[in-house]
Amino acid sequence: MAWRTRRQQIGNLAEGLIKAGGLQFGTFTLPSGKESSYYVNLKGIFSYPGLYRLAVDSMTRLLSSKTSRADAICGIPMNGLALAAPLAISQKKPLVYTVTSGRTGGRVVNGELRPGWDVVLVDDISTSGKTILSSARSIEEEGGEVKTAFVLIDRLEGAREKLAKEGIALQCLTDVLELADTLFSMELIKEEDLRSITKSVGRRQ
Repeated sequence: MAWRTRRQQIGNLAEGLIKAGGLQFGTFTLPSGKESSYYVNLKGIFSYPGLYRLAVDSMTRLLSSKTSRADAICGIPMNGLALAAPLAISQKKPLVYTVTSGRTGGRVVNGELRPGWDVVLVDDISTSGKTILSSARSIEEEGGEVKTAFVLIDRLEGAREKLAKEGIALQCLTDVLELADTLFSMELIKEEDLRSITKSVGRRQ
């Protein structure tokens, strides 16, 4: 993907995210239990066909250049599954997904998964990496292998490092700092909002 094309893509995604109410500022408790001054909520993007299409097309370009030899795609419900399903169709790959078992509290795999398959995980956002790692372990318990996980946005809060320790490479379309910089340059968020994000995750040098 050309640099200019990617820059336009991130700009369109950032603008669409604001229109869909996907970026909120205040005081939030994340699923991990951590307090945050901002919240990225991607559930709304699926109600906007153009934005949904942009997200899927962007992920398709990212995924197809990295995982042409993968055997299957695994969506992590619910948002990850909504992204993984059209990706699986476009890449002509089997689709599986993990769900939480009410009996054990762990995750189980739905769909056909053959031993030895290289399975790519797909989710909308990464924070601590806990959910992605849980799904990866469920795939491995069924005989599959997980080497790569793809997300739209990385919050830069340790997921990449945590997954790397388990042999899983995290690939993202963008991260929250790039997203915040893009939104600020487009005058779609205030300087105080930009500072809120950069302070939360730490500005990369």
